[in-house]
Amino acid sequence: MEVCRRPDITYPTRIPMKIIGRQEELRPDMVMELILAHLGPQADGDEQHTANCKGAFISYTFWVTLPHAQAETPLREAIQKLPGVVMQL
Repeated sequence: MEVCRRPDITYPTRIPMKIIGRQEELRPDMVMELILAHLGPQADGDEQHTANCKGAFISYTFWVTLPHAQAETPLREAIQKLPGVVMQL
């Protein structure tokens, strides 16, 4: 069985980040604060997010622009430490 090759990505690149957490604890402003701290200012309109709520959980989707390949991991590690975060996609 062949292993799938990782696609070539050119940077900067714009990707969606979905953060799922407990509705009473996770706030989108906390996520956006980390995005701005790690990646700097984002494109017009990308500071807006979408939200979807089901039961006790909420998911927020943010579009972010990664300047280089090493930018995503530290941001995701910081987001994972936020109160209420359950999962990231």
